[in-house]
Amino acid sequence: MDTAGLPPVGALVRDAGGRIGRLMAYTRARAWLRPPGGGREWDVEPGTITEVPGWDTVAGAGREGTAQDR
Repeated sequence: MDTAGLPPVGALVRDAGGRIGRLMAYTRARAWLRPPGGGREWDVEPGTITEVPGWDTVAGAGREGTAQDR
């Protein structure tokens, strides 16, 4: 499968349904995503995902703040 122009494995992406997931792999004609906090993977058509730039930074800042509050 040619992945030129598609988000890199490991990137946070949004699927056509609006779900955010970490791109785990491309296999045949599918892209495999996993929720950022872990959980069950789901597959989508690769052309339907878009990278979500900066989401790691925002999510990470929220987790750090929560940990400091404890």
